[in-house]
Amino acid sequence: MMLTSWLEIPEDSDFSLRNIPFGVCLLPSNCRRCVTAIGNSVVDLSVLQDADAFSDIAALDPDTFSHPTLNEFLEHPSSVWKEVRLRIVELFATGQSDLLSSNENLKVAALHDLHQVAMCLPVSIGEYTDFYSSREHATNVGIMYRGKDNALQPNWLHLPVGYHGRASTIICSGQSVVRPCGQLQIDPKDPKQGSTYGPCQRMDFELEVGFLVGGPPNDKPLSIEEAKDRIFGFVLVNDWSARDIQKWEYVPLGPFTSKNFATTVSPWIIPTEALEAFACPTSAAVQNPTPLEYLQDANYTSYDVHLSVGIQSGSMKQPHIVCRSNFANLYWNAAQQLCHHSVTGCVMNAGDLLASGTISGETDESFGSMLELSWNGSRTVELGSSGETRRFLEDGDTVVMNGFCYKDGYGRVGFGECSGNVLPAGSIPEPRVSNKSWIGATRLKLYSYWRSSSCWRVRIALAAKGVSCEIVPVDLKAEEHKREGFLAKNPLGQVPVLEYTVASGGVKYITQSISIIEFLDLCFPKTRSLIPKDTADRFAATEMVEIINSGIQPLQNDPMITSLEILSEGKIAANDFAKNAISRGFKAIETLIQTRKKNPRHRGPFALGSFSPTIVDACLIPQLYNARRLGMDINEFPVLSEIDRACSHHSWFVPAHASVQVDAEDCN
Repeated sequence: MMLTSWLEIPEDSDFSLRNIPFGVCLLPSNCRRCVTAIGNSVVDLSVLQDADAFSDIAALDPDTFSHPTLNEFLEHPSSVWKEVRLRIVELFATGQSDLLSSNENLKVAALHDLHQVAMCLPVSIGEYTDFYSSREHATNVGIMYRGKDNALQPNWLHLPVGYHGRASTIICSGQSVVRPCGQLQIDPKDPKQGSTYGPCQRMDFELEVGFLVGGPPNDKPLSIEEAKDRIFGFVLVNDWSARDIQKWEYVPLGPFTSKNFATTVSPWIIPTEALEAFACPTSAAVQNPTPLEYLQDANYTSYDVHLSVGIQSGSMKQPHIVCRSNFANLYWNAAQQLCHHSVTGCVMNAGDLLASGTISGETDESFGSMLELSWNGSRTVELGSSGETRRFLEDGDTVVMNGFCYKDGYGRVGFGECSGNVLPAGSIPEPRVSNKSWIGATRLKLYSYWRSSSCWRVRIALAAKGVSCEIVPVDLKAEEHKREGFLAKNPLGQVPVLEYTVASGGVKYITQSISIIEFLDLCFPKTRSLIPKDTADRFAATEMVEIINSGIQPLQNDPMITSLEILSEGKIAANDFAKNAISRGFKAIETLIQTRKKNPRHRGPFALGSFSPTIVDACLIPQLYNARRLGMDINEFPVLSEIDRACSHHSWFVPAHASVQVDAEDCN
């Protein structure tokens, strides 16, 4: 029975309500979000979770979808994955829930145009294993290299053959791949002639389907049924290969550099539950000989996933299909692959990727690699009406893989696209986007007043990170902060204001010094940070910063002190009042620091007893400067005085000092 939705879903969409894939995308605001896809929309799962859409799923951690990858979701048991998927179906199915369908504000916040977002790797992949589980493919390759009588190695029908790949070079669909260089056999017929170095001449694709492991890590080998319970979902995989490099290096331990330069995966993970309706016999139907008991699958099946590969040269307008295969063309299914991987006690973690190996069928058009399609380069493969032919991939070729399931009256479950373009050897590909970075910010501008302690803090943070930032002076005495243009940046009319440009070209603003410092940490995670990494140190820093912000800083503000005296009609000597309050704040900070420094681990020269300044020092130093302006004797606080001296010549503090700012006046 077809499932209908209040959200428009094109009939040929890969992402029907029967699917509910999971992925991660970069929104136009340059924020990374965990999402699903419905028709032509991506759905921000973090927004749905904030709106309590999953509140009845008790075992789901409340911040699961607030992370930049799906790893935290995959770490849950399979029962949680299934409940979340069913809940999403309820939210979008006609007549089942009005939480989203009747809430226009929630719809605007949660739904985005699929074509306006950039897809990312959905998980941070810990380990990658590639199998060799299609009998048709293994037979073809064996015939080429060993002859028909010895096509399969003696062990092949007894266990799923595999090797460990490189997780570091797994990339998301759409990213380019540079033709690799390596050692090539000089004489194809005589390996004793040795090798030479150069670009791969036989670059190839491999049509594969991979799956992501989920659930808690195992502490023993997995049974077949336990393995099935650990398979979160499936992706398309192109495990790019350098066949000539592989030929020279693969004896005796198998492929190495010929397979470690790039593996492309599709961005959407198709849940196992979405494929269950398409379970089907494998092309082998029955395994003979019968596998050992631990590998025997009482429900020995695969899935009826229609797979295709297209090649598009630089002069072609669209890809030409060169291969049509099916995920049913397996001898060893996914559960058997995972079960065997763990047989020795190997720990399988959430986020591990296992791939099927090249999936080929019996007919020529179903061969899942150029190695087979060209039969080791002995024949050409035509690229449709373009007149072009290939034996192996050429520079500028784009390889496009697709996969889908379909049943009349049920609906379509598609994988989306898995594509990559071949760049010439020595090219520099586009930078790979790190899953650890949430926010991209360029062209930074800091609207600042030279003596503002809040601006001073931000300048210290910028210096610590070595980030280029234009300083735009704001003359508070001339009340520039009250003008319409500035109020559009910060309606409170305060400095500092940080302006930045996102990837889409839009300009954004963020205010309040502590928020800006934390924002810079998100934008530039691989630079030095003022925020302590240790949890206990972070709490200690927060405590001290709050004392400064609430008990010291406000009473050093000239307009506030003046207003206090005016409003009291002179009954309060504001300057003396401020000095007394600030003194109490300094004493509190000094006491906390002295207590920390009793611990031998906290004997460094800075406020937390650390050997590098933290956010406490960045907040404290401007307040000590302003205290002197009020006539206070800082030497009454010997610990704070020592910290002041330590910071006075530190490379983060020198360029941030009020006296060296372009708008600085008389510092005395």
